[in-house]
Amino acid sequence: MAHALVSTLTVVVALFGSALLTLTVDAHQLILEPEPIWKPGINDRDTRWRPLAFLESQGFPCQADFNGWRAQSGYKNLRDFMDRAKYTTSVTPGADQTCGLTELKGPPRPIPKDGMMKSTGYTHDGPCAVYLDDELVLEYDNCHEKLPGKSYKIDYSSCEKKGGCTLYWFWLGIRFVKSRWSWQVYKECVPLTAGDSGNGGNGDHGGNGNKGGNGGNGDHGGNGNQDGNGGHGGWPGQHQERKDHMQLRM
Repeated sequence: MAHALVSTLTVVVALFGSALLTLTVDAHQLILEPEPIWKPGINDRDTRWRPLAFLESQGFPCQADFNGWRAQSGYKNLRDFMDRAKYTTSVTPGADQTCGLTELKGPPRPIPKDGMMKSTGYTHDGPCAVYLDDELVLEYDNCHEKLPGKSYKIDYSSCEKKGGCTLYWFWLGIRFVKSRWSWQVYKECVPLTAGDSGNGGNGDHGGNGNKGGNGGNGDHGGNGNQDGNGGHGGWPGQHQERKDHMQLRM
């Protein structure tokens, strides 16, 4: 009887651990607001929040202390590494070195009036940075610790003064997977305008239309403002709570 109980508990623990591992592996990240313009054909969220590159498979000496290695290797900061390091964005066809799977040019998104930036959350350790053109507005050595939520304040004033700019987002996810360290590259670009124009995006998280703009259609539609039309559908919460990932983070 006791043996049967132990066997049952072992199976339950194994299944629970497997489920947690699946959640952790699947949980990557993308920007939600201001919403990027995705390249043609990049329509599903699993592709959008996938890393652009796994650097352990490209000859990099991946380790826990990326920031120390970066400084010793002559890179001034995370953006300098992301722009100059010799790697290929080979995980998803069509990704480029500057903006990954997002468009550098296109209909600009309105600067968020609440001054916030939203993403699906930093689920792994690693540095991140946000620039408005060449103006650094956010940078941490470990955004998993410093930004535990999904929304954070950004100073958009430099962009507002110019009437518009491009937001550049960089994150290097650091994980210990299959007995070795992994460096995972994420980067997205969002053209912005200080004016009230633009339409919400289509896909997993539609943007907000302003002054007659249309909210996005997809899994999580936005809300149109001033006679705009909201999107349709709801996102069934793919991103898990941070505590789920902390249990398996090495």
